[in-house]
Amino acid sequence: MSLIPATHTTETLTRRFSDPVTNSVIDVFKYFVGTTAELEKVVEVDEAPRFDRSSAIEVNGPGKGIVVVNLPRELVSRAVSVLIDEELADDEHVLTDFACELSNMIAGQAKKAVDHMGFQLGHPTVIETEQIDTLYPPEAGSRCGLFQTGIGPLAVYFGFVGQLGEIIDFEHEMTDRKRLIVIDQDEMNRALFKGLLHERYKVETASSIEEAFIDAALNSPDLILLDLDGADGNHAESVKYIKESPLTRGVEVLVMTSNRSTTAIIQAFNHGASDYILKSDFTKQILIGKIERAFGRTPVVKEAVSAID
Repeated sequence: MSLIPATHTTETLTRRFSDPVTNSVIDVFKYFVGTTAELEKVVEVDEAPRFDRSSAIEVNGPGKGIVVVNLPRELVSRAVSVLIDEELADDEHVLTDFACELSNMIAGQAKKAVDHMGFQLGHPTVIETEQIDTLYPPEAGSRCGLFQTGIGPLAVYFGFVGQLGEIIDFEHEMTDRKRLIVIDQDEMNRALFKGLLHERYKVETASSIEEAFIDAALNSPDLILLDLDGADGNHAESVKYIKESPLTRGVEVLVMTSNRSTTAIIQAFNHGASDYILKSDFTKQILIGKIERAFGRTPVVKEAVSAID
């Protein structure tokens, strides 16, 4: 049975899409999180609660739409404590990443069902909760499903109102671009990161910490992106060298790793890393979003909603 009556084209699309999304939320919490999830009711967007963590998923196909998974911090913290490590349950960086990963699980679980309907789902993008109001204009007929799980409530917004734009145009002038040094022993990786980031930042690359220090002596960087897997010496210890050097002690350090070991991540944080990225979850949007957060800036969505053709 469909959850939402259809009176207009956008509402028809929302109704068709709501059941697979609802079922995927229930399945993810049952099979991955290990707890129950039940849809309590469906409400208008302006009647729904606003929780701390939000991730937007672009939808294309018969219509252009957006799904937003909106989670309270307490729910995410409990899930992290159970599934990852109790020590990380209060780490804001980990909570943000895991909230996005839950959204990714929900999208992945729904993918097969919506594929058959002609829809395609994008990769979740972290957004500010305040952006929900701009993504769903009142006339679009969008809805919000309110769920209760064994570890707390959550809200899932869905509607076919437009298309989520690329995360760009941060709140700063491009003439005042931040300076980055990418440290990676792999030449192809260095070229990749420079290609991804050069339009927004001044990017230099180095194959070692020593080479980065030489560059830093000439032009002080604002952030160092460090590959822990190929770093010199004891991987996480490399962060310590950077933070203790007079040349770079005030520089933000963002680390990348393929190692999901909580010990390595905690060690990097203890030595002064600002944030981390798991290579298995890497996307350009996630990378830029984390760089901006390290600078204390919030990435915004450009042209968050555009009219349906």
